[in-house]
Amino acid sequence: MPAFLIQLKGFCTVLNIVIFLLGLAYCCKLWHKKKASNIFLSTAIVVFLLTATRYLPNYLATLLEKKYAPFNIAAIQNTQQKFYIHVLGSGNNYDNRLPANAQLGATAVCRLVEAIRIKRQLNNSILVTSANSVLGLETQASVAKRAAMLLGVDSTTIEKLDTPSTTSEEANALKQKYGIHINVIVVTDAMHMQRALQAFIKVGFAPTAAPTNYRAPLGPQNSWFNGWPSIENISLMDVVLHEYLGSIKAMF
Repeated sequence: MPAFLIQLKGFCTVLNIVIFLLGLAYCCKLWHKKKASNIFLSTAIVVFLLTATRYLPNYLATLLEKKYAPFNIAAIQNTQQKFYIHVLGSGNNYDNRLPANAQLGATAVCRLVEAIRIKRQLNNSILVTSANSVLGLETQASVAKRAAMLLGVDSTTIEKLDTPSTTSEEANALKQKYGIHINVIVVTDAMHMQRALQAFIKVGFAPTAAPTNYRAPLGPQNSWFNGWPSIENISLMDVVLHEYLGSIKAMF
């Protein structure tokens, strides 16, 4: 994949884009390019207003999240088959004062809870936790396993994949350990699901989607606040940008 796409994916946050445009506007002003300066300044303001209010981030997030319905046991034809419920990694902390469930990030907890919900409906299932530690400490896979045990999952029905650092690596690690002829249920954020399934399909699996952690849920909302800028909306837009750029990256 071209190196510039990797750098672009890391750079593309709303804050970075706005700062970049403001920087260009300031430089143009110093160079006495008043028209160009006004264009960059106006663009920065428009970008901020579009991404800091609810409408555009929510719309783009919904396009991603509605592609896969929440997991329903009725979709499984034979519940007596063995299933591997793969909880994709998403981050943790190393505060030893905290129980394992509190060491997981909010996203990781949401994914794990959904995986446990599914596991309790499938008697013959294995919970698979995954993700390494960028600091060389206890892996997220290990922390997630301990958290699952605290939440009542039998340790003998939990497997770990301690080496992956990306979704593609998680799919490959599962393939290397169990082969591709297994029933896989992928648990990840609804917004990330399409890209995750593509990674598993690419290595030979026929995965079942189990989306969770919906960032743009449907239903009644307090629309009065939607027109006001907020950090939450900018954060949502950052996730949307990450997913769309990730999809472009996966094409190479």
